[in-house]
Amino acid sequence: MEETYNGKIIISNSSIVMDYFNQTVILMVEHDSQGAFGLVLNKKQEASIGEVIQGIPDPVSKTLPIYSGGPVDPTFISVLHDNGNISQPGIEVLSGLFLARSFDTLLELLASSSKFHVYQGYSGWGAGQLETEMNRKSWVVHEATKEFVLNQDPETTWQEALRSKGGIYRYFVDHTKDPMLN
Repeated sequence: MEETYNGKIIISNSSIVMDYFNQTVILMVEHDSQGAFGLVLNKKQEASIGEVIQGIPDPVSKTLPIYSGGPVDPTFISVLHDNGNISQPGIEVLSGLFLARSFDTLLELLASSSKFHVYQGYSGWGAGQLETEMNRKSWVVHEATKEFVLNQDPETTWQEALRSKGGIYRYFVDHTKDPMLN
């Protein structure tokens, strides 16, 4: 395999991708010859974290949002966060950005001033599937930063990702209703 998308974001091409992934931005956590795994960054769910995960202390359980990381396995809960100093930070996906799956880690993050997002489900591709979608131009690849991942407003993440990609992508997002129509 030539290219890996580990630690990058992929931005959906809305003129091609019309399903769950329409206007999504996905942080690619793992991509190799066996397949790919990522988290959708901009699908905030209606439910709060306490409605999805039991044992979250009040009042945060009713106010903290949870994001849909993808359509695969809604029992899969994960956290993207910026605190490498906690007892079990998880794996470092980007410089200063960690992915954890431990309930204890989540509780530790809740008690800290760390920035984090909680995800239910994930996005997965079998061997060669993502490469096929890339060849069909379903996705635009872009560099990711911890700041972009943790500071985005889900309503504008897709447009901001295209804007930060620059060039023709920036032009279309600033000058058309659907930036991917060209």
